[in-house]
Amino acid sequence: MTAGRETAGSGAPRADATLSTDRRLVAAAERLFAERGIDAVSLRAVMAAAGANVASVHYHFGSKDALVRAVIRARGGEISVRRAELLDAAGASAPSPRALAEAFVRPVAEAMAAGGGDWVTVVADVITVNHGALRQVTEEFTAQAVRFTELLTRLHPELPPRTVRFRLTQAMTFTFQTLGDRDRLRDILALSGTHLTADEVLAELLDTVTAILAGPPDR
Repeated sequence: MTAGRETAGSGAPRADATLSTDRRLVAAAERLFAERGIDAVSLRAVMAAAGANVASVHYHFGSKDALVRAVIRARGGEISVRRAELLDAAGASAPSPRALAEAFVRPVAEAMAAGGGDWVTVVADVITVNHGALRQVTEEFTAQAVRFTELLTRLHPELPPRTVRFRLTQAMTFTFQTLGDRDRLRDILALSGTHLTADEVLAELLDTVTAILAGPPDR
């Protein structure tokens, strides 16, 4: 996903100066990571975009790895809260594949609508290239992974654990890759003359994740 990205130059927009220094650094890193990929962004570039200095970076984070973790954690908490609400609703009665798909997809789509599009792109990139930050991504959603596993097992008690884990992994991967690289999706669909609005993409994504979690209809 990082191939072909334009590199922001010295005239790149800076993070909101009204934010605290640590939040400016996270905001700048999130944007630059989404534009270039994590490994292509230096701490110096983040500092310049945030209007901060070396001392502030090391004071607040200590290292680039710590900054990456902060970026992932920044919006991950919001998604976790929203996802917990949807999982509580899904588990209040007999769970359905659609309800679990909504719990997977809706929080990510809502985060994008609230200005978190760059964050979704960063996470999608981490998943796609198997970046070292993938462990942080999975740890961020461990509690939800346990809940999803419990509910999908309740829905399909005949499934072996490996199948449950496989379906949940594919649902997560597909959700982030679809929403995190919409330009690539648009270009691929355009080859067949297909043009979808953002709402249509979301509807198709929900249907596909539902199918992943439901499994083959003849079983």
